[in-house]
Amino acid sequence: MKKSLSDERRADMAKNEHQRSAHRNLLPAERQNEILNLLTNHNVVTIPELAQKLDTSDITIRRDLTSLSKAGLLKRVRGGAMSVSSTTESNDQQSLPAESDSISSPISLPADQPAIGVMLPEPSFFWPNVINHMYEAAARYGMRLIVKESAYEEDVHEADILQGFADEPTVCGIIAAPNAHPEIGKQTWDWIERSSIPVVVVERDQPILDTCYTDSVRTNHRYGVRKAAVHFLQHGHSRIGAAFSETPTSHTIRDGWQEIVDATDKIDCPFVLTGMMPYDMHGVKEIADTIVSSEVTAVLVHSDYLAIAISQALEQRGKHVPEDISIISIDGFATPSSRPLTVLRSSAEDLAEVCIRTLVNRIQNPDQPTQHVFVDPILVDRGSVVDCRD
Repeated sequence: MKKSLSDERRADMAKNEHQRSAHRNLLPAERQNEILNLLTNHNVVTIPELAQKLDTSDITIRRDLTSLSKAGLLKRVRGGAMSVSSTTESNDQQSLPAESDSISSPISLPADQPAIGVMLPEPSFFWPNVINHMYEAAARYGMRLIVKESAYEEDVHEADILQGFADEPTVCGIIAAPNAHPEIGKQTWDWIERSSIPVVVVERDQPILDTCYTDSVRTNHRYGVRKAAVHFLQHGHSRIGAAFSETPTSHTIRDGWQEIVDATDKIDCPFVLTGMMPYDMHGVKEIADTIVSSEVTAVLVHSDYLAIAISQALEQRGKHVPEDISIISIDGFATPSSRPLTVLRSSAEDLAEVCIRTLVNRIQNPDQPTQHVFVDPILVDRGSVVDCRD
């Protein structure tokens, strides 16, 4: 029997109502609960994946991840989030003071006090602790901070953020970390070049052949990698592989490692894998297979999350860290306590202090030559490199 037009319309209306109900806008608490539920089954989730599952925008997801990160319920990674263990790290005898994942209350200064504009990526990894120390360092110079959040993703308008600083009458200098994406970053670098306000760039290299010359403060990853190489060699490791995530600093780390391998015959490096992401499970499995088949005894890894993912993939193959494979992780700010790894990490306090000092020096001496300051990272031995000498 054929349905009447009214019957079909009623069926379509009911179907549409069901779809609207199924895809209704979730409340923030509901979205965040769904994110945490997903992390109980998956170690890592990506922003696009969450946005699709929860039928919302990437920007909304980033805000949710930021809120959950500040609450200590997850760890931010570039492009997504990773679950964390609540286990207290008890055997980290040589670790630095604990890094905060949230920004503390700024030091109270009058609103008309001279200010520094600070534009750093979303509060993940070590940026919040750097900002906390910047508040303290700036206050010693009688200055306050105005902090604006940028992002690692490409849909960010950094030039607008910087112009907002410039439009603030009390701002007399800016500290910024431009986006690493070439097109987005170019807009930021172009703004910096035109700026009449002094700018210190932190943890970023000037684009090759660009005409923007400005003061910079960076972690000395090339020397940090040397510390890792020496630590491996001191424990008898000479056959060492390397795997690097794609981050704004990964090319510097990779180049530093390649320089060491090319300059000495003490290290046999059968593979250097680049562009690897911790939430690419297929890619991580391939890294683990390469480690096992190459018979290396140690691996240098950037970043923390990739090191953790590799450790998990190795365990699935019956290989354990550090008993079978030794690992040093670079940029060791977010290593969960459930998997302690020997790390190379910048001192947030030192980086903040040097940034503020370099900017103040530029404000006081506007005609001095451009300054580029490097801060050596610290090797924190957490026991993930064992002695393999006979």
